[in-house]
Amino acid sequence: MRHFIPAIFALLVMAIIWFLDLPKFYGAHPWWSMKVVLIGAPIGVVVALGLAMTPLKPLLRMVGFAILTGIALYVAHAGKTQFAASYAEDALAGQMWYFGWIAGMAALAAMLTSLFQGIIAGIRA
Repeated sequence: MRHFIPAIFALLVMAIIWFLDLPKFYGAHPWWSMKVVLIGAPIGVVVALGLAMTPLKPLLRMVGFAILTGIALYVAHAGKTQFAASYAEDALAGQMWYFGWIAGMAALAAMLTSLFQGIIAGIRA
């Protein structure tokens, strides 16, 4: 049960991100900006909970997921730029844009889960 409390906190933060539609504000397409959060958040939480069973410390996992978030959002931005430059004809760039946002939201949810795992572990220590 103790592993699920950080997941609940992370999902609450992701729900706020979804409610405020922050991906659209930061460059996701308005048609699917809320969907990327709904798809990515559960994936990220499951990955973070799975990695919680390894000997990696929460801080190390959090830093790794922060780097992955940055990489995924860079891929999404590059895909958006190329997609717009091609006048919406470059399908690969469109997929980079869409799946980059999904990966970014998954990595963000995993980072938040690891952050809350570290906070709760610190409280108990």
